[in-house]
Amino acid sequence: MKAAILKDKGVLTYEEVPTPSPQAGNLLLQVKAVSICGSDIKRYISGHRMYPLILGHEAAGVITQVGEGVKEDWVGKHVAVIPLVPCFECEQCEKGFYSACHSYSFIGSREAGAFAEYMEIPEKNAYIIPDELPFDYVSLIEPSTVARHMLSLGNFKAGETAVVLGAGSIGLMIVQWLRILGAKQIICTDISDENLAAAEALGAEITINALKQDVVTEVANLTEDGVDITLEATGVPEVLEQAIPITRPRGRIVLAGNQPQDKSLPMTFIEKMMRRELSIIGCFMSYSAPFPGHEWDETIAALLDGSLNMDKMISHHFPLSDAPDIFAKFKDHSLEHRKIILNPEQENN
Repeated sequence: MKAAILKDKGVLTYEEVPTPSPQAGNLLLQVKAVSICGSDIKRYISGHRMYPLILGHEAAGVITQVGEGVKEDWVGKHVAVIPLVPCFECEQCEKGFYSACHSYSFIGSREAGAFAEYMEIPEKNAYIIPDELPFDYVSLIEPSTVARHMLSLGNFKAGETAVVLGAGSIGLMIVQWLRILGAKQIICTDISDENLAAAEALGAEITINALKQDVVTEVANLTEDGVDITLEATGVPEVLEQAIPITRPRGRIVLAGNQPQDKSLPMTFIEKMMRRELSIIGCFMSYSAPFPGHEWDETIAALLDGSLNMDKMISHHFPLSDAPDIFAKFKDHSLEHRKIILNPEQENN
């Protein structure tokens, strides 16, 4: 089979590799669509812990073969890939806190992923989806579940006001879930007018370009004391600092952006947080009990009833064979994009 392989920092190839043969308890998935995650781009640009590695964890496809101990009726099923592989035995797994598993693996990061024509996954990591759902949409279920999980962690309730910091893929999913769940007011910030236009189309009533307007001042003008819940989805320290003054006293802040480890925040961040008696909540992945969680079930329901718009999330479709060129463009910032879907079956143009 063909696969796109991360060989080293900044080195991605497209080449022939052996097709997996599913081991006991596993399935063989023919990949029909895989979406590029920001974490894939970061591993390419900044480097990763292991090489070589087939990246890709936002994926959908059809089961073509089963390993020993797995029922044959899996063959032909349409599935979304659940990328987290918990042990299901440690203390945190027993509590249903799968993202805190003591010895988890992760598809596309710690083991071979979906930038390939075929991939092997454990039976528990195949989420059956209705055949009528397009594979492109199904590949975006995982990022949708992250956004939904953030709102669960933040105890969001219908009728509340919210700011979404960042209109990237997770931010746009958050905007959609806020709309679906009945937010009173949705404000979204970003530095890209194109991203903000997408946020408006997906449900944000007010958008703020942080390069042109002062976010803190604008939110104060709109809300006086701040919003009920702020959702940070950029991973930029300067944006994180904005979260404190734009959130009302005793409001909640949920963090999902991966902050750079070589940066720091001023101690006034803590002082201001204490004075406003804010709750700051971290989000890591998207899982709840029973595995993989209500976030996955609700995403399927929202896709089936049309309330979750995946078309607006996708900016490009490419054949998987284009992956080396696409990632090179990420490195030199020559490709503006939202979600990019790679198709292993599509031929080069």
